Amino acid sequence: MKIQINKGEIKRIIESFKKENEDLGKIIYPILEKYELEKKEVLEICQIGKFVHKIDTNIRITDKPKPPSPDFIIEYKNELIGLEHTQVLTEDASRYFKIKTLLAYAEKEFEKKYPNTNVYAQISIQNDELNYKQSEKAQLAEEIVDMVHSKLQEMEFDLPEYITQIKTSKHSKVSFSYKEENWQAGYLSKERLQEEVLKKEHKLLRMKKYLLYTALILSAVTLISNIVEFDFNNLNNNSFAPLISSFFFSVVFIILIRDKKNQIEKENNH
Repeated sequence: MKIQINKGEIKRIIESFKKENEDLGKIIYPILEKYELEKKEVLEICQIGKFVHKIDTNIRITDKPKPPSPDFIIEYKNELIGLEHTQVLTEDASRYFKIKTLLAYAEKEFEKKYPNTNVYAQISIQNDELNYKQSEKAQLAEEIVDMVHSKLQEMEFDLPEYITQIKTSKHSKVSFSYKEENWQAGYLSKERLQEEVLKKEHKLLRMKKYLLYTALILSAVTLISNIVEFDFNNLNNNSFAPLISSFFFSVVFIILIRDKKNQIEKENNH
């Protein structure tokens, strides 16, 4: 039986994949090159990048400010929009993170024990379950390190009960990956999603109040600064004009801030 290969279709798929990578790179790389980010933050950038890419390739991630500002600033049609990112976890997520933490520790131990040896290791855990005490972490990590090295060197070794498979390949660095078998989680309920959104709503409210209070303080500082710098010894007919102008500006600004604060609180109560 001959297998017919449609070269035109394969070429189309490859070109489509390349274009998607290029478009995604335009969204992600500018912010990655701008800051030195931790692994968690890089993952967030990639997640947001993939999300906005599916919506509109013209969306750009322009900034990743520090708290209490939004997690990300994105630009769309010349408008800047604050974006909050959150991770919603299932109730049994702790077991997943426990395994990930162990493998991350083992990865660092591998670098120490076998310097100048790069490897990508994919490790499967029996039933995605590995309960261990903190005092056992170092010993487990050492076992994993030696097994990965033996696998890389094509040496024979016995797998412990908690590991079902280890696959290794050459890589540009040391990277241990957890191959989760039961990766498909159930659907998040409407109630759970509402709960997570509500947490972000409270954060946004605090953020708005923070910006209002900052503006209020700056207004007061400006007024006080003008009063301090005012030359009372050399008065003339127009010497009070800048001070009066600054005073009325500050009063109007404070009233606007008060009204905005009341509006925000009213919206929150609804």
